[in-house]
Amino acid sequence: MEHHLLCASSSLLLLFLFSSIPITSQFPFSGSKQAYDHSNVTCIESEWHALLQLKHRLEDKSNRLSSWIREGCCSWEGISCHKTTGSVLKLDLRNVVPLYSDDYCTNCFGGQLSPSLVNLTNLQYLDLSSNDFSGIQVPAFLGLLKNLRYLNLSSARFDGEIPHHLGNLSHLRYLDLAWNSLSIKDLGWVAGLSSLEGLVLSKLNLTAAQDGLQSINMLPSLTTLDLNACELFIHPHLSHVNFTSLAFLDLSLNKFNNYRAPPWLRNLTGLHDLRLGSNSLFDSIHGLSLTYLDLSWNNLQGSIPSEIGQLINLTYLDLSHNNVHGSIPREIGQLSKLTNLLLTRNSLNGTIPTNLGQLTKLQAFDVRSNSLTGVLSEDHFAKLRELKYLDLTGNSLALNVSSSWVPPFQLQEIWMQSIIVGPRFPAWLRTQNELEVLDMRNASISGAIPSWFLSKNKSFPLGLYLSHNFLAGHIPQLQRVLSVLALNDNRFTGTIPEDLCKSENLSELDLSNNLLSGRVPLCLGNLRGLQYLILANNSLSGQIPSSLGNLWGLSYLHLNGNKFVGKLPASMQHLSNLLIFDVGDNGLKDTIPAWIGEKLSELRFLRFQSNNFHGPISDTLCQLSHLQVLNLAHNNLSGFIPRCFNNITAMMVSRVNGAYGIEVQQSLQDIKGGREVEYDVWSLLLVRSVSLSANNLVGEIPDEIMELVQLQFLNLSQNHLTGRIPKKIGNLKQLEALDLSMNALFGAIPESLSDLYSLNSLNLSHNKLSGPIPSGNQLQTLTDPSIYEGNSGLCGKPLPNSCWEHKLPTKNGPIDNDEGHSESDWSWFYAGIGPGFAAGLSGVLGILLFKKSWRYAYFKFIESACDKIWVKSTRPRRNFR
Repeated sequence: MEHHLLCASSSLLLLFLFSSIPITSQFPFSGSKQAYDHSNVTCIESEWHALLQLKHRLEDKSNRLSSWIREGCCSWEGISCHKTTGSVLKLDLRNVVPLYSDDYCTNCFGGQLSPSLVNLTNLQYLDLSSNDFSGIQVPAFLGLLKNLRYLNLSSARFDGEIPHHLGNLSHLRYLDLAWNSLSIKDLGWVAGLSSLEGLVLSKLNLTAAQDGLQSINMLPSLTTLDLNACELFIHPHLSHVNFTSLAFLDLSLNKFNNYRAPPWLRNLTGLHDLRLGSNSLFDSIHGLSLTYLDLSWNNLQGSIPSEIGQLINLTYLDLSHNNVHGSIPREIGQLSKLTNLLLTRNSLNGTIPTNLGQLTKLQAFDVRSNSLTGVLSEDHFAKLRELKYLDLTGNSLALNVSSSWVPPFQLQEIWMQSIIVGPRFPAWLRTQNELEVLDMRNASISGAIPSWFLSKNKSFPLGLYLSHNFLAGHIPQLQRVLSVLALNDNRFTGTIPEDLCKSENLSELDLSNNLLSGRVPLCLGNLRGLQYLILANNSLSGQIPSSLGNLWGLSYLHLNGNKFVGKLPASMQHLSNLLIFDVGDNGLKDTIPAWIGEKLSELRFLRFQSNNFHGPISDTLCQLSHLQVLNLAHNNLSGFIPRCFNNITAMMVSRVNGAYGIEVQQSLQDIKGGREVEYDVWSLLLVRSVSLSANNLVGEIPDEIMELVQLQFLNLSQNHLTGRIPKKIGNLKQLEALDLSMNALFGAIPESLSDLYSLNSLNLSHNKLSGPIPSGNQLQTLTDPSIYEGNSGLCGKPLPNSCWEHKLPTKNGPIDNDEGHSESDWSWFYAGIGPGFAAGLSGVLGILLFKKSWRYAYFKFIESACDKIWVKSTRPRRNFR
């Protein structure tokens, strides 16, 4: 029976036919049934030589083929032969080391594949997956292995085009080419694989093979088809659907016509596992009998229909990252086989039905980031014996269970951020012996952490997130090994326990915003895996331990807001992976070490504000090309501002390469518009800021700073800077806040200041500026006269004293000169020169005409001067003769 479910306002999610048929394996062919491994079977000599040639051309760094030395090749590693003829049937050279482990490619084969393989004429099984063939092409001679049933070349770093010769393998049942750098212009050769049951091409570039699905449709025996992330355009129509045997279909991360699922999907009556994630789909999927459905990361609308309760075979449902609204229907409680219910990041509202607690097979329940409300009781979890993963984060939920409750489950991951779990630390956690992650941030928990919680000595580490609560007392003694400890924003007192140093796998330690005191334990330097060390805003004292220089993998170091004294340890120059370095608001007394610019080349955020750093600003800071935020404000720095700041390219380009792994819980404080603000994770990726205020800097503002065109905040206030404001200030088009106050700057305010369309905070007060204040554009919105006060020579709005011409110069109006006078001022000056000269000449001539004694004296002076000039000029002429 087919159900068509549509929301009243838009097409919706899903409709399925019902089936009790179990899901078909994704891997229909695992090897030849005739392959045996008997050491007493005699190996065919020609095949033995062929394998030795293969060994000769392969790179085998881990010596995996050490057994390939004797004549009995049927006993070699990875070889299986026919039990009577001795023909090699199976060659399994796959790398069994997990792909993402540190030792992965120490076990890889590389080099070349020998054409001698074609001499293995009865070979049915060939697996070269998860090796490293360094970009060589898939050999065309593989198409000559006519008896192949199984070919797996996945994740082996092959490159180039897939040879169409593979289409000759008419007996092939399983072909996996996934996760290589391969491309295909034409998939027509696939139609020749008439026996194919499994085809895996995920992560290949099929952009040029837009008829590919038509060719694949010619394979009537196909049961498994994986085209995940192939950039394939999925056509809405197929002339005739031949691959009706499909049981597994993955079309995730492709492109669907008009963002609609093709209607031919409903003809796949044997389909049980359907994956259509990340395709921007917004319409319904219906007419299918499924046990596994993944529609995540689409644009699905409407609500979950109540008829979903009739899908009694459904085991996996993922509707996360869509626009699904409405409530979770009670009928979901009827899906007795359901193991995974994933509804993350939708717009679901209402309460969670209590009969969800009847799903005895449920292993994962995720409703993170919805708008669910209500109270969760013990009934919601009554029969969830198999539950391992629970995520309720980001809803308006409250957990109300008794202090004596013993849950039926043993959870591995608990995510309850921003729901009400308190007021006390949950006693039921004492029963959870398999916990690997506990996140109860902002969960209204108060009081102390009970001693029993971290006293359990488990072999596997725990990631513990309890920040933003009201926890108090001392940090308890730790017996449990931790991978993450985030206790920030609580009320812990006392010292940092040295037991922390036993957690050798600790990658993140955040104890910021507490009331901790004392010294930082020296043994923290032994935590070589630490990437985040965040101890900000406590009352920690003493010197910064030099042992922290041993944390070579450290990316984030926040020691700001404490009482540290002394110098920066020179050992910190070894922290070459440091991205964020914040020691602001302490009592450090040091010069800025040259090694910061020379050794910490990856720095993005450098904040030394409010310390006692002295001496000049080191020119080596200009080597920090990735630097986005530089804050040296409120120190005792002297000398000139370096002219090399234009080498900091991150302040000149709009996009910074990579997000460099900033975690969501990270935030930073800095000066913005004259006040301290906190940047969240996303704004931190975009901010560009320079603050050198409240120091003893002298000289002019370098023109090179005007090349940092992506700057948003520039604060040079409270120094002894002189000279003029650079005329190129208008280059800083992204500038939002500019503070040059309390210096000795003189001259006119550049007209280009009015080009700063993003400027919303300006302070030029207490300088020696003169002339009219420019107007126009964004400057007209800055009407507070205090931003110009203390400059007696300034005039014009918003100041009360108007300029001489009683009107403000405009962008296209008179041009300012160096002394702040307008063009009209000079017009009056030039107009007065002629009459002034005439008046002066008339006065002199009048006196000589009417006063005889003056006239005789004047002409006698002229005659005497002429005689002297004549005598001096004749002597050189005589000498010359």
